[in-house]
Amino acid sequence: MEPRNTPTRRRLARSLAAVSAAALIGATQIPLATAASAADGTPGATAIGDSLFRGIGNGGYDVTHYDVSLAFNPDKSITATTVISATATQALSSFSLDFEGLTVSSVLVNGTPAAFTRTSDPSISSYKLVITPTSTLTGAFTVAVAYAGTPVTHVDPDDSSEGWVATSDGATALGQPVGNMTWLPSNNTPADKATYDITIDAPTTIDGVSAAAVSNGELVSKTPSSDGTRTSWHWRQSRPMATELAMITIGKYLVYESDIALAVSGRTIHEWTFVDPAVSTANQATIQTRRAALPEILNYLESKYGAYPGGSTGFVVDITSLGYALETQDRPYFERSVSANTFIHELAHQWFGDSVTPADWNSIWLNEGPATFIPTQYNQDHGSATTTASTLFGTWNSTAASSARWTIPPAAMTDPADLFDWQVYTRGAMTLEALRQSVGQAAFDGIMKTWVQRYAGQSKTTEDFIALAQELSGRDLTAFFQDWVYDADKPAWPSVWTLGLASDPADGQVAPGQTLTYTLTAANTGQIALSGATASVDLADLLDDAAIDPATLPAELALNGTTLTWSVPDTATGATASIAFEAVVSATSSGGTLAVTASAGALGASCATCASTLSTPVIPEPDPIEEGDLTDATRGPVRVPDTAVPGSTVNVTIIGGANEGETVTPVLFSAPRALANAVVEGGAFSVTIPADAPLGAHKLAVVDAQGALIGWDDLTLVAAAGSDDPGSPSTGTAGGDALASTGSSVALPLGIAGAVLLAGVAALLVAAWRRRVSARIVVEGSEQE
Repeated sequence: MEPRNTPTRRRLARSLAAVSAAALIGATQIPLATAASAADGTPGATAIGDSLFRGIGNGGYDVTHYDVSLAFNPDKSITATTVISATATQALSSFSLDFEGLTVSSVLVNGTPAAFTRTSDPSISSYKLVITPTSTLTGAFTVAVAYAGTPVTHVDPDDSSEGWVATSDGATALGQPVGNMTWLPSNNTPADKATYDITIDAPTTIDGVSAAAVSNGELVSKTPSSDGTRTSWHWRQSRPMATELAMITIGKYLVYESDIALAVSGRTIHEWTFVDPAVSTANQATIQTRRAALPEILNYLESKYGAYPGGSTGFVVDITSLGYALETQDRPYFERSVSANTFIHELAHQWFGDSVTPADWNSIWLNEGPATFIPTQYNQDHGSATTTASTLFGTWNSTAASSARWTIPPAAMTDPADLFDWQVYTRGAMTLEALRQSVGQAAFDGIMKTWVQRYAGQSKTTEDFIALAQELSGRDLTAFFQDWVYDADKPAWPSVWTLGLASDPADGQVAPGQTLTYTLTAANTGQIALSGATASVDLADLLDDAAIDPATLPAELALNGTTLTWSVPDTATGATASIAFEAVVSATSSGGTLAVTASAGALGASCATCASTLSTPVIPEPDPIEEGDLTDATRGPVRVPDTAVPGSTVNVTIIGGANEGETVTPVLFSAPRALANAVVEGGAFSVTIPADAPLGAHKLAVVDAQGALIGWDDLTLVAAAGSDDPGSPSTGTAGGDALASTGSSVALPLGIAGAVLLAGVAALLVAAWRRRVSARIVVEGSEQE
């Protein structure tokens, strides 16, 4: 429905008040039918518990179908019978229907006469036909109500008119929110939807002009009377429909029909459109323009929200003084003419409000918010420079926080007179735009489409919508919806910003010891200043291969364990804030990944590039080489004596190749064998030559803890002086070359590492890369450990 015109509503209310009062007095004086009471059940509730219209609806049963046979008489009175098919949800000793005005002549329950009475309380929109069957009702049952008279026009709490409205050439019945109880005895709550057969017997012509009797759904038959003066129009609504969406209109009408192909659902549906011939020539031309746009609009709405919910389409244009258009199901009603945006608005309601209907009237913003949002969206998607963002933010921004408009929350109204006001339409649409900006376009589209597809044909509430929005967005939206639809003040417009993470270098491999620079950015892409935002950076994978010095971090960055938190500075619309931090790759990192991920948990935040993954190269195992290859290598910075005796201890000096306190492994070649590890002290250490080492030329090489070659020197093993056996072991300190440097030494126990034979030497090629020493050493083919 489009917003109702308040001055018109109030003017009409005064003229209709006396009519409504007189009809009410007459209705309450109908005598009871005679029937025995059902003693073994309980009465159904006489209200459904709606938060705004406290007197509507009835408990104890669920209606499945209405079958209405209605004759429109020359004096504009009606004679009708409505047969209701329902299922008891409790053992019913009595139950009630909503019914205002008219005179009930009989009530049959399961074909048997039942007692009935009438009650009313206009202050809560309560008009009841209370029925007592002869026996308790359980399971499926039918109730047939016969009635007649001139229907009243219902006046709503906001002084607008609805229900049965007489026109110069007939009548139009519109039911939102509760007016259809003026002609249809029903469970008059949007929470109880049903299917319908509506048959209207009406004059074939009125004042010599062709007439029509119109309702919802599809035209099943149009049967003239034997003399041709009357025609019976049978309409069938096979899809669930709330009573507030049922429509009847009788009068002079031009009838237009066509078939419309729907691309998304692959269906072809029929159009029935009815236009009062008294509509002006200019408006008639406009109406034909709207008819021509009907296929495009329906196909657009299908593309956004899924299959068209109805079985037919079209619209009705009549001449009344109601002051509003209405989304009657399948066939919206318009007064006198049809504006472009109102046309889209009422067609959008076929998804939002008709297919998915509010179970409680405080959820009507889920009808009117989308129907207000969608025309701007449609125009935007068809080339208009006006967007939902600019339009709805502009309204929010220009409506002062002190405005009384903010004091009525869309989903927490307390006065039914507020039902069709600004907060439902405009604030409802603003809520959707704020939601779109908060969760992103993709999530928003998914929420809106899933809402009407998952719950097609059902009645749902604001709480259901919130649950769906949280499910599909993966975000906690409790505070958002509290602010936007439940609080009685101006809600906060969401900040919208894009978090970015960049690294220098940007990608690829980095060297051990290299300094890396990471830059975080926050680009304000929204419509208000960014304030109080934070972002977090997961450094767990980085910090196992690199280190960050907390003392070097800017004040806006806080490191807690492996999580870095950025307190984003206030950032103006269109501006970007940035900050950088450094990490140093570990000198021992080999084949490690350095993954960094940034995230922002606040609504409205998204990531452009939020991850960086660098790595250190895997240093390959060196190719095996022969011992003799050492003779071709560049001599390393290691000094040992020229000669030594097997079993003796020799001094080894490392010139610039290792740090004091570093553990190294000496390796004796030509055997070859690894000796016991030693700790460098002052650039030197001592090592014992194995007693069983063969005499002759050797090389003594030194590798670091990672197996990287430090250097080597020639060493000749000779027999001890005075020994008869040149190969016998001896002890003592060998003399030799003058050392290039001096320092303290430590004697290490003799150890022939049976476990090692240069397992660590397999990484000597690594040493060459790290220390830029060209010598490479690997023991090949050794079976020793």
